[in-house]
Amino acid sequence: MEYTFGMEQQSTLHFYGGAGSVTGSNFLLESGNFRALVDCGLFQGCDFCDEANWKPFPYDAASIPLLIVTHAHIDHIGRIPSLVKAGFNGVIYSTEATRAIAGPLLLDSMELLAEDARVHGREPLYNEQDIDAAMKLWRTIGYREPKELADGFVLEFLDSGHILGSAMAKFTRNGKNIIFTGDLGGDSLLLPPRDSILGAQYLVMESVYGDREHVDAAPDVRREKLRGIIEETARREGEVLIPAFSTERTQDILFELRALFGDGTLPAIPVYVDSPLAEEITRAFMANPDFFKKEIDARIRSGEHIFSFEGLHFVKSAADSRHLSRVHNPKIIIAGSGMSNGGRVRAHERDVLPKKNSTLLIVGYQAAGSLGRRLIEGARSVDIGGEPVKVRCHIEQNLGYSAHLDGPHLLEFASEAAESLKKIFVVMGEPASAAFLVQRMRDRLGVDAEASEAGDGVVIEL
Repeated sequence: MEYTFGMEQQSTLHFYGGAGSVTGSNFLLESGNFRALVDCGLFQGCDFCDEANWKPFPYDAASIPLLIVTHAHIDHIGRIPSLVKAGFNGVIYSTEATRAIAGPLLLDSMELLAEDARVHGREPLYNEQDIDAAMKLWRTIGYREPKELADGFVLEFLDSGHILGSAMAKFTRNGKNIIFTGDLGGDSLLLPPRDSILGAQYLVMESVYGDREHVDAAPDVRREKLRGIIEETARREGEVLIPAFSTERTQDILFELRALFGDGTLPAIPVYVDSPLAEEITRAFMANPDFFKKEIDARIRSGEHIFSFEGLHFVKSAADSRHLSRVHNPKIIIAGSGMSNGGRVRAHERDVLPKKNSTLLIVGYQAAGSLGRRLIEGARSVDIGGEPVKVRCHIEQNLGYSAHLDGPHLLEFASEAAESLKKIFVVMGEPASAAFLVQRMRDRLGVDAEASEAGDGVVIEL
């Protein structure tokens, strides 16, 4: 597209993933010779995900000079090595903490994908060499540090408050802008508040919980609920099994348990983190104190290990993991993955689900079709590894620990820029959630909003 001096410059925004669904975040912004991808994530937890992850990219990877990464969750970074394998040789930008976390997460994902490929009789999606090649292309930018790009575009990372190092990607040219929110968090135990989006003109915005409210989101409420669930299960001489993502959720729960055990609110109960990846990510957290709240940063720099306490055990080997079923109750096991769609948690669920005295505690989003989603929807029998398993244990939720904003707070977030917004593109949510949030934005904020679909392409003034 050619531009004439004095005419409005235009850009095209393409939605290739994370539109019409929660996972697989992948957007392309282009204008003339400028092309930048935002995120390149794995599709997770859905019926079509296996095929979607192996499909060729809908664009020429070698022609893309720039990839911007909002944060290190696999549904935002999980196909980056595939992109490199397909010919991408440009620059990858993220915050330093995101880069530090991404490497271990991609290696872990590679192993899970390799097993999936073996089961389906196809080549692995990518290998360690592809990950190494991607990491060599990776550069970092601090929050609120403008980075000049091609064709007059300027990139700036704003803190999104979701996980350590998470960012909104703001592109500006000639006084006009678009912000890709990535995932949005709020009221974090560990992270500082989100940055303001005052003056935003176009917004590509997540909607995971767009139609729901976290009634237990207040810090005191979620902590008391956690304490109560653990205490009640301990009285039954059962175990609490917590499927948790290795990044942020596990660290949040450890931080809370340290406080509850430390002030005597809970009696001493052994805690087992059955995820070598979570142990590695926890070390990465401790190595990046700058990204925490100031008071948390100060505690870490004073020598305090904010995720450690007496009775905490990181489980390393598969043999030790299998042995946990024989450890005397009460106990707490935190294991990956967070949606129960793989990893060591599946073996623990096979053991725990039939036991009336034990509890499965859900603390994060469960994608439609995932085992975790079926459990919270009341399934009384599930299939794990080809075996039917009866569900007799207590199924509890504490979504106050979710790293995502709920519907009312997403609306509040968008309202910051209501006066300047030209358009909101609602993405990264199930269709019902996205549609509900769109209607709320139109009715209550009076803004132009739409739920974007995979394959959409729109022209914006930027």
